[in-house]
Amino acid sequence: MTWSMNEDRWRRNRDEVGVFSVKTAYKALVNLGGPEELWGVAEKRVFEKLWKSPAPSKVVAFAWKVLHNRVPTMLNLALRNVLSPEDSTRCVLSNEGEESPCHLFLHCKVASVVWLRLMTWVEWHFLIPPNLFVHWECWSGRRVKKNCLRGLWLIWQTTVWVLWKARNDKIFKGINYEPEELVDEIKVLSWRWMLQRMNIPVCLYDEWCWNPSYCLGRVNTRV
Repeated sequence: MTWSMNEDRWRRNRDEVGVFSVKTAYKALVNLGGPEELWGVAEKRVFEKLWKSPAPSKVVAFAWKVLHNRVPTMLNLALRNVLSPEDSTRCVLSNEGEESPCHLFLHCKVASVVWLRLMTWVEWHFLIPPNLFVHWECWSGRRVKKNCLRGLWLIWQTTVWVLWKARNDKIFKGINYEPEELVDEIKVLSWRWMLQRMNIPVCLYDEWCWNPSYCLGRVNTRV
């Protein structure tokens, strides 16, 4: 037996350099199996893009949970026996239809109006598709520069985040937001996060509201 005078250190075998990284931890979790094994190429492509978004990590993680159907919507709470049999599973925002993630974030009348307003804002129109994966692909399907594409991902995730906050505010605070108020909140948040997290020249809020593609397409010449 050979003794060493070096100090003991922690080492993670799953990483080549022995240091923990989120990327390898995520791959390890995916390899454990689960719903991911049933996904097709399109769904896997969405998840690969999802983590490349410049949105805050908590927002990206929430969008990841939404696509996994892991958020506590009324329908999911009922399926987990959290709600009593007499409790309603109707969508909180619209009071119409069962509140599944797909309904809440795409098809309820509040979310639909929000998305239509945002489509006009980013100058990209398409019919609301049947599920969130297809919606992500449609939303990011334009042939644009990399910065513009990352900005579109940021706006998509901001929208999901704001809709969820509005839903919770209605439940816990009794606040009802109009779709236009939610659109304004999405513009403000995405503008702030864009300035904080993307390497592009400073963009005024009025410019962002006027034409986000113009702001995202700028080239940063700062040294």
